[in-house]
Amino acid sequence: MNITMQSATRALWGAIIDPATAARLVLDWRLGLGNMWMALALVAVLNVLMLALLQAASPMPVMAQGGMMLTPFSYAMIITIFLFLLVYTIYHVGRMMGGQGTVEDSVTVIVMFQSISVALEAVQVLLVLISPQIASVFGLVSLAVLTRCMVNFVNVMHRFDSLGKSLATMIFAVIGTALIAGIVLTVLGIAPSGGQI
Repeated sequence: MNITMQSATRALWGAIIDPATAARLVLDWRLGLGNMWMALALVAVLNVLMLALLQAASPMPVMAQGGMMLTPFSYAMIITIFLFLLVYTIYHVGRMMGGQGTVEDSVTVIVMFQSISVALEAVQVLLVLISPQIASVFGLVSLAVLTRCMVNFVNVMHRFDSLGKSLATMIFAVIGTALIAGIVLTVLGIAPSGGQI
């Protein structure tokens, strides 16, 4: 299937308004695992660019953790490793809970999630230039929107028909991903002292 900017934008907006329907639509596109991995790498890079812009526009440091400033390269490594692990933890945890999703489905929903995240970050960058306070409130609203989207995405992906089970899958997957990513990043020397990322 050929994806145009118009169809991608429509799917992105639809994911915010009706995440379950949008997830079914995008999962039915079946773009191929290789293409979805490339899309994941792209949205990871865009995420870093948006955070760098937010860092430049914000009066307070954004890319800082544990009292240290993260370089764009370090942040890119953290995002890439975290997303890669999240794909597999959501897949395996969901399967253990009776889900039917595939690895390709998992990559697809993470790409959808990150695409929405990048779009919301772009809006937040613009709001920071107008009012940091408004931008902070928008950041909280964005977090709620992203959580709602991801719960629905996982629910559709694994065909749970239960938002509670989807939420549990997401929580366990994020915890597992954070633990594994913390170990990997510490070994690579990227994590701040204390092993926190």
